[in-house]
Amino acid sequence: MKSIVIRYLSCLCVTLVMTQTVNAANLSDVYELAVNNDPQLAAAKASYMASRESVPQARSGLLPNISVSGTTTNTSRTTPTILETGLSSTVTNDFNDHSWQAQLRQPIFRLDTWFQFLQSKNVEAKAMADFAAEQQELIFRVTDSYMTILESNDRLDAANAERGAVKRQLEQVQQRFDVGLVAITDVLESTAAFDSSTVSVIEAEGAQVISFETLLRLTGQSFDNIDALDEGFPVEYPEPNDEEAWVQRALVGNYSLLAAQESVNSAQRNLYAAKSRHLPTLDATISYAESVSGGASFLGSEIEQKSAQLLLTVPVYSGGATHSAAKQAGYQLEQAQRTFDLTQRTTVENTRNLYSAINTDVARVNARQRGIDSSQSAFEATQTGYEVGTRNIVDVLLAQQRLYAAQFQYASARYQYVRDTLRLKQSVGSLSPDDIYGINNFISSGKTVGRITPTTR
Repeated sequence: MKSIVIRYLSCLCVTLVMTQTVNAANLSDVYELAVNNDPQLAAAKASYMASRESVPQARSGLLPNISVSGTTTNTSRTTPTILETGLSSTVTNDFNDHSWQAQLRQPIFRLDTWFQFLQSKNVEAKAMADFAAEQQELIFRVTDSYMTILESNDRLDAANAERGAVKRQLEQVQQRFDVGLVAITDVLESTAAFDSSTVSVIEAEGAQVISFETLLRLTGQSFDNIDALDEGFPVEYPEPNDEEAWVQRALVGNYSLLAAQESVNSAQRNLYAAKSRHLPTLDATISYAESVSGGASFLGSEIEQKSAQLLLTVPVYSGGATHSAAKQAGYQLEQAQRTFDLTQRTTVENTRNLYSAINTDVARVNARQRGIDSSQSAFEATQTGYEVGTRNIVDVLLAQQRLYAAQFQYASARYQYVRDTLRLKQSVGSLSPDDIYGINNFISSGKTVGRITPTTR
């Protein structure tokens, strides 16, 4: 796990020189910018680094503790005296007292502190798993946002194509109506279809513009264009094609599950520490002290002291606090165990669902591809039937609508396949930047998707 975190941290050190508005970018460009600028990942990194400090803090309870202190006091003493002449007078003496002492304390037997140290390692391991999970989530968020832009643009392309075809159809129907070949109802049907397709274009334009805003949140930079996904992108069944194999991998590698397991381990050691506070503690101390007095003292003006001792402390009664803390730790352990059970069941469920979803996605993409050819043939046949009088204009418009819907549904199915594939890899803990770069190999700079400016109608 640690090697994965270190690998991701190395990405954070990459310096990219880019302008505030990026004119064109591919998937890996967006990801590298997001690694350096995503506030959610930066917060997760800070949380991880903060949790790491729990280990040296807990270790300090097992190591020697050295303290040095000192004091200094200036004293002015006035003493009344009787002179030989019988007259009274005063004598003032100014002097300084100062001292310093040093003490070394070494814990010898503190079982609760030892369990707290072991618990801190679980805290660090959980933070590491959480950070790795957040890094994987960034990969998915970047890819999901990228695919959403491409999907929104395909929806817009389909809406524009449908409106253009309906417009041409309206023009043809109007010409045929003008010469008395069709009824006015055909013109009205075509006009209604054109108006409806215009609304679809307006909605698709708004969705396309909004989809680009997610990249600004991820990277802190605006994008005018991104490269599209090649038609040659492979859509394949999961490998291995075995649901149980994926489930077993998830039970071993899922980072949310690993974090939940470390929470259980941490709660277990917290319970041990709480119970250990009933036990005696043993410390060894060595101290050295010097004091110098400027005033008269029967002990002398300079004193040096050295001492070594063993300090045994037996907790007898603490008002019930120790017993209550142990009970609280027991309930916290039960909570952590129940949370782990829930996370485990959820992980298994999600892995099975994603495995099935990918198999469905592959079948759907293949079916959608065949559906385009079928819809194209059906549209041409309906168009011919309308020209010879066996079909009406509504049949033509519906067939045309189904054709463009089939084209969009095919593109959408491919993007969903990408999302589900990454989610499955995330579920088993194998999602990495290599998956970003693997997809990026099929991102073509020859076809660019640009942010559009919505038209006002």
